[in-house]
Amino acid sequence: MEHSLIFRSKLEDLLKIFACTLLAFLLSFNQKFMTSSWTILVVTYLLDSGHVYSTMLEVYADPEELRRPYVWWVTLGAFFLNCLILYIIPETFFYFIFYFTVFHNMRQGLGVTLLYKKGEPFGVNFYKYSYYFLTMVPFILFHLKPMNPNSQLSVSIIKSIDMSWLIKSELMQTIYQNGLFILFFGVMFIAWKIISMKWYRGLLSLLFFFGVYLFAFVFSKSELQSYLILITSHAIPYYFLMEKRVNRTHSFGVIKKYAGFFLLLFFILGGVLDFSQRMFIHYFSDVEEMARALVATPLIAHFIFDGVIWKRGNARYEAFLKRELLS
Repeated sequence: MEHSLIFRSKLEDLLKIFACTLLAFLLSFNQKFMTSSWTILVVTYLLDSGHVYSTMLEVYADPEELRRPYVWWVTLGAFFLNCLILYIIPETFFYFIFYFTVFHNMRQGLGVTLLYKKGEPFGVNFYKYSYYFLTMVPFILFHLKPMNPNSQLSVSIIKSIDMSWLIKSELMQTIYQNGLFILFFGVMFIAWKIISMKWYRGLLSLLFFFGVYLFAFVFSKSELQSYLILITSHAIPYYFLMEKRVNRTHSFGVIKKYAGFFLLLFFILGGVLDFSQRMFIHYFSDVEEMARALVATPLIAHFIFDGVIWKRGNARYEAFLKRELLS
């Protein structure tokens, strides 16, 4: 960690964590690319839905993890939580998924940023609070601006709770403008602090995820464009982080050896299952709420599992952090 790397070199870090999102950002301004059915299929199903199932390689395909009670508590808990919301307040289910997704996405970015701070005792808390400020403020501002058009997506997938019933449009505009000023001065203060203290380790990651949230939630005029940036910055680094983790900690030698292949297989499996979920729900229309709860269980379980397996104190995460595993 003395060179503040997650993978073996700065080039590998760049390619596996940042480069694909930067490429996606540039391509998002190409109308032909953004209107392609392949783009929507790959982003919506392979990256978004598929990456959810990559966690399952860690927990369900490993006998050591499968024997742990938390795996079944999380699985059943996710299913019953979905059922509870769908049966009692079904109109909020979309927002339950949406806000849980953003929180999950935000936590991964923080995790990557803190991995770069690993081994440096200075500025860790400052980076943590700065990260939340730089990502939370754009997301809060997102609630005060007009909704993006669906932009080729069959259903709305990035939509905040409508605040117009609570706040008048003139007041929303005033709050939005003041929020932009607060964000600007906050960025200036964070930049001054980092430069004056020379806390540069983790800076690239901090700026990267700030840029993702600022563009996706404040500047983007297209829902699909926002969605593309958010998913690319999340799913692709997640794939490579999971590949490294599975390669180092899985109990099955063949899965460790071919971690990349098995993760890709789970990506494809997850995409196919998500693509066919409407047919599944329609087939069980008599118990539609329960069918929808079941379909959404891997997603919610993924959010919760992610908070367990990547948390300090988890034995495999501690192994992942060891110097010899990061060299």
